[in-house]
Amino acid sequence: MITQEEHLSRILHLISPLRVTEVPLNEALGQTLAANVTASVDLPPWDSAAMDGYAISLQDFTLGTLPVTKTIAAGHRQKEKIGPGEAAAIMTGAPVPEGADTIVPLEFFHEPTQDLPTEITFDHVPEANRHIRKRADDTTAGSIVAAAGTFLRPNHIGAIAATGTASVYTARQPRVAIISTGDELVSPGTPLEHGQIPDSNAPLVAATLESLGAEATHQVRVRDSAASLEHTIAQVEHSVDAIILTGGASVGAHDISNYVLSAWQHEDPEQAIRFGEVNIRPGKPQGFGLSPAGTPVWSLPGNPVAVFVSLQIFVIPGIKKMQRQAPHPRTHHVVTTKELRTPKDLHYYMLATVDDNDRATPLPSNSHLAAKMAQATGLLHVPPNVDGVPAEGTVEYIPL
Repeated sequence: MITQEEHLSRILHLISPLRVTEVPLNEALGQTLAANVTASVDLPPWDSAAMDGYAISLQDFTLGTLPVTKTIAAGHRQKEKIGPGEAAAIMTGAPVPEGADTIVPLEFFHEPTQDLPTEITFDHVPEANRHIRKRADDTTAGSIVAAAGTFLRPNHIGAIAATGTASVYTARQPRVAIISTGDELVSPGTPLEHGQIPDSNAPLVAATLESLGAEATHQVRVRDSAASLEHTIAQVEHSVDAIILTGGASVGAHDISNYVLSAWQHEDPEQAIRFGEVNIRPGKPQGFGLSPAGTPVWSLPGNPVAVFVSLQIFVIPGIKKMQRQAPHPRTHHVVTTKELRTPKDLHYYMLATVDDNDRATPLPSNSHLAAKMAQATGLLHVPPNVDGVPAEGTVEYIPL
């Protein structure tokens, strides 16, 4: 038996990051930055109004009536200036005129209106430096706005656009073929005959990949036939960056993944597909290596929860390395509401629901209990050197 750490280390050693491409920002959602994005200008690029009101200078200010000498709207391009004894009507986001050192909200003088007054009257001295967004209050030119390795979500796209950046450098999206093996598998929705089950693994793997920004280019079901599997792999391996097989990773008479992939010949034996038992439950039978064409191939167990765990622990880190992301999952500790009895010498993973107070309720996690996955918010992990965890004890948690 090999350790989880050894198996994952070999996966990360054999996988290489994908090439970098420049893409328009409006096409970059769900991709991973390959280079830092820095601000080309200060943000804001000038002092701006934080609300509609009147910009004034408090230099030599006296109570009474001031004339409104100009109106400055957002998008106003001409630089304006005011001096003591005058006011400028100003709108939210507009550049603050030179000489102004505070903005007084318009509601101090009148109701919102399209017809602004020509003068305003003060019966108290306004507070200085109010309602002004200072230049570079958000970030300064040259500062990193989004770092290399960032998986781009909508908030990142908005922040990068604010810097005036129109395109970014990203790792190319991985293209992955998914192959489900087993005579018993049929498409979800197909009326079941005796001995058949819906193929839940291919949709699970595809959804996982797409959540990472990868593309599931092929989803193929293969019967327990070595010739069929060989033919399917030959058709896809030159057009994808990785192949993920589910089922057939053990050593039974119908475990065709092990039989076919183990027969591949490599000039470098270090790259060959290796099958074996990993000290993990569920998901002990695992295979990984490169095809003769150099394509990374994962061979996972067939039971759904074992596939789910294998994706989290072995596949996602590899896909993230292709994308130039940090490969290891973020974890934190939670409190289990029930005693956890775990096997010795194995990494044990359990489906669980965790509430807002970081209290975890373990779920039944036998490898075939596919429906239980819908209730899970993540996985609890008990390492091999821990016999078990008592109720109210702390345990590592991998959120989904």
